[in-house]
Amino acid sequence: MKSLSAGLILLVSLTITPAVAFAQYSSTNYQTNEVFFGLGGDLDASSTNYQLQSALGLLGVGDVSSTNYRSFGGFLTPNEPFLELAIDSSSVSLGNLETTTTKTGTATFHVRAYTDSGYTVQTISQPPQIPATSETLEPLSSASASVIGTEQFGMNLVANTSPASFGANPSPQPDSSFATGQAASGYDTTNLYKYVVGDTIASTGNSGWGATIFTMAYIANISSITEAGEYVMVHDLVVVAIY
Repeated sequence: MKSLSAGLILLVSLTITPAVAFAQYSSTNYQTNEVFFGLGGDLDASSTNYQLQSALGLLGVGDVSSTNYRSFGGFLTPNEPFLELAIDSSSVSLGNLETTTTKTGTATFHVRAYTDSGYTVQTISQPPQIPATSETLEPLSSASASVIGTEQFGMNLVANTSPASFGANPSPQPDSSFATGQAASGYDTTNLYKYVVGDTIASTGNSGWGATIFTMAYIANISSITEAGEYVMVHDLVVVAIY
């Protein structure tokens, strides 16, 4: 029986498509970036210890769209798009790998966005490998179940029950009416795992706004002929806005 030490280190690389905001109405001397129908409000009522944004008498809030246009209603909607990605777990240790059991681990990241048409999150790193020899754990090229005794490396972004109860479904904050992040195809099925460099692992629907927490659930198996050594993965993620 071979025993391997494997570690996964997560780092993030952030790519954002440049965004431009335009005044909705303008003339030679005046312009407005937001149009508001209601009783009034204040975007910046602040003191030494508190800050407040307020609105009174809104006639409509929410997301309205058609084939060519999209509108977000409400006094407190920002007038410039933004996209933010952050890693919430800095490292994952899978410990000693064995031919008789599957090792699992999790890491989380979140995406917060206010974009017109959404975003995608891609994984761009090679699977775990021994730095000195470049020997790599065999990644799963299609969504597959964990098989003990077979060399495998894979992940998904959902809650699982096999080979253990671990992972979690994407969690929109505070709920799905405020954010639309979801696991991508191939990484969205319970108990099935995959890893392909360059794959999209998460995305939004046609609305890219709100904050979503994603949990990456990793599995690793070895066979009797897997090369012994310490396997390491520096996991880079890239988030890209869609327009």
